[in-house]
Amino acid sequence: MQYYICAWVTGPTAQSNREGIDAIINEALEWERRSGATFEAEKTAIIHFTPKAYKSEQEPFTIKGQTVEPKDHVKILGVIMDTRLKYKEHIARAAAKGLEAAMELKRLRGLSPATARQLFTSTVAPVVDYASNVWMHAFKDKAIGPINRVQRVGAQAIVGTFLTVATSVAEAEAHIATAQCRFWRRAVKIWTDIHTLPETNPLRRNTARIRKFRRFHRSPLYQVADVLKDIEMETLETINPFTLAPWEERMQTEIRGASETQTEAGGSMQIAVSSSARNELVGFGGVFQKQPPRYKKPRVKTFSVTLGVRLEQNPYSGELAAMAHALSKLYGLKRYRITLLTSNKAAALTLRNPRQQSGQEHVCQIYKSIKRLRRNGNQITICWIPTSEDNKLLGLAKEQARAATREDATPYTELPRMKSTTLNIARSQVGTSKALPETVGKHSKRVDAALPGKHTRQLYDRLSWKEASVLAQLRTGMARLNGYLYRINAAQTDQCACGQARETVEHFLFRCRKWTTYRTEMLQCTNTHRGNMSFFLGGKSPSDDQNWTPNLQAVRASIRFAIATGRLDAA
Repeated sequence: MQYYICAWVTGPTAQSNREGIDAIINEALEWERRSGATFEAEKTAIIHFTPKAYKSEQEPFTIKGQTVEPKDHVKILGVIMDTRLKYKEHIARAAAKGLEAAMELKRLRGLSPATARQLFTSTVAPVVDYASNVWMHAFKDKAIGPINRVQRVGAQAIVGTFLTVATSVAEAEAHIATAQCRFWRRAVKIWTDIHTLPETNPLRRNTARIRKFRRFHRSPLYQVADVLKDIEMETLETINPFTLAPWEERMQTEIRGASETQTEAGGSMQIAVSSSARNELVGFGGVFQKQPPRYKKPRVKTFSVTLGVRLEQNPYSGELAAMAHALSKLYGLKRYRITLLTSNKAAALTLRNPRQQSGQEHVCQIYKSIKRLRRNGNQITICWIPTSEDNKLLGLAKEQARAATREDATPYTELPRMKSTTLNIARSQVGTSKALPETVGKHSKRVDAALPGKHTRQLYDRLSWKEASVLAQLRTGMARLNGYLYRINAAQTDQCACGQARETVEHFLFRCRKWTTYRTEMLQCTNTHRGNMSFFLGGKSPSDDQNWTPNLQAVRASIRFAIATGRLDAA
């Protein structure tokens, strides 16, 4: 078994740290003698981190009779760290490994765009993004180029765009997140996760130091902390490593309708809960229907509670809070069969398998109440009922939940912010630009004013790779037509073979006389949009309204036309 030990010594200069490093080496060798472990001097690395060269030194250390010289960079937990913490070597290595993974994906011919995109997200992006929280602040200028190449190769593997297509255009056509967007999402998540750690965790105690501005030696997360400074993170809920001990029994939930049968001994009770989110508020309501023994008339009681504002709570946490509130009100029951009804499947499944997740405090309260009720011989069952089923109790509970979120309602108490809600707000606040850069994509902007957008998945996902490649060529303008080939010195002229004009995408689709007989299906798709390049290529034109959707019939007709001509096939 191999062990890796990492130790740090801080001081004004490398020379002042030497005594501390020697002490650590001696302590490690002493532990080696006591434990029987073996330290390999050739695998030992020493590095001095400093932004100023004059504070460093290259004087070697002696370990077990071998000389160990300070290095310019070392690998720690898979991250290559250099003396100035610029991470150039690591970013270059991440780009190289990402490009290798993207090229392997590109070799898998015949994949649909949907499958290729999923493979890119699961196999290529994680290779590039590893530990990006540490080095993303250094990702700029020259470091962007190699990682952008990974993005272009990935887009080519997904929809068949040319490598000469601008990175932002290729990403929009393939519907993949930009590298910067992925880095920011990971950074925002780790910053949020740090604030949910228990107060005993040293990372949680150091968030104030991370947020503090320093001219030098700033934390890699300072940039994220500064952008999210307006979001109140200090009131986030605390999430412990586990909700229940491994040996504690989990609650079994029934993903079906509630049973109406009654046990012979004791009574029965049904509790229906529901949550509501409206008027910028989150609330919950519920109904108790108690059937005492000996078939007395059932008694019904309702409750309604305003939980908090929508910026801090969500319907999922409202459902868990409703369950916890309802079970906490049950006292004095013995040998009752209790059924808890909910229409929130996520909440029901959470109780079946609690994890390190948002809403953990409510889950702990629910299990505590269930344990207390079981000690008195009660049986508790949790049932999920789809909203499509007409359940009288759930309908009444929904009415109570909506009453809790009326416009003049006020929260009954101040609760911690939910991590999931805060994370979504934080990610939306640091969202990257949703428009193509001004300097690229002139043809793409003319074809589709809605780029980048989710509609590109609708356009490409049901196509074969060949069909997707043809559509991508037409939409980006970088196609095997003379108008583009001449620009890259791959053709002697930009004129069409018909001799009438430059061979552009628009000329090829609507005007070239060579392909008139192939356009019959295209012309049958519309009488009002003939010659409209945006309409036939699934793009939004400036005249389209907000409810616009691409006409897939016209898009497929354009693809079949292009394939029938054979003009866009590889030579």
